[in-house]
Amino acid sequence: MNNQIGTVGIIIPMYNARATVLRAVQSVIDQTYTDWRIYLINDKSTDDSLEFVRQHCTDPRITILSNEVNLGAAETRNVGLKAAREPFIAFLDSDDEWASDKLMLQTACLAAGDDLVISNYSYQSRTKAYDVRYGKPLLMKDNFVKKQFRICFSSVCYRRPAHTVLFKKKGHEDFLFLYELFEQYKQARVIDKNLVTYYEMGDSLSRNKNKAAKWHLDLLKYIYKNNPLKVYYYYVWYMVNGVLFTLKHR
Repeated sequence: MNNQIGTVGIIIPMYNARATVLRAVQSVIDQTYTDWRIYLINDKSTDDSLEFVRQHCTDPRITILSNEVNLGAAETRNVGLKAAREPFIAFLDSDDEWASDKLMLQTACLAAGDDLVISNYSYQSRTKAYDVRYGKPLLMKDNFVKKQFRICFSSVCYRRPAHTVLFKKKGHEDFLFLYELFEQYKQARVIDKNLVTYYEMGDSLSRNKNKAAKWHLDLLKYIYKNNPLKVYYYYVWYMVNGVLFTLKHR
């Protein structure tokens, strides 16, 4: 394939994902951008997911790793990040799915000089489906912290930064990880196209709004520990944008 700028390392954590993981992996195999390597990390699944992927995921570009103990999604992604040596990194949850041109469009942005690239996405649950769009070509760090756009983590693709970013085991690890990328890159390119289908699972912790709100407040206190005004400024924005998002998509 022409215009390939380098290998993309794709981190896929997996826990009891037998029902969905092949759909996720196949969506990578179907990419028009072919220079990639998957790091599929089994997080001590209690079902037969590990044996299942070893049997079915035989593409030589797929590396299967397995944790000796259950670490959780954040630490499991770190296992993949430490194993990967590629100059570009993307994430894909084992229950999500990519559009076939996802990597091609994102690597084109990276080749043009962007460092962090995300996209619009489709949301699907058992009861509803809708598109999540930002409507602007760039998401700036301040607007990210205000939660003016809810980033789908499976849409994230970025150039490895000068200072390595790893996940910290806190509530809302994804937000903190992205915040640290925004600290280095200041902005993210937003592709105005649905490049990911995000499937909401019934037991997702993110659906517990009270727990999510507490986690987010604690995270803002961690980030802005010496500036309580910033903590509550961004927390108010988080609450307001949460209400607006709910009203828009109810």
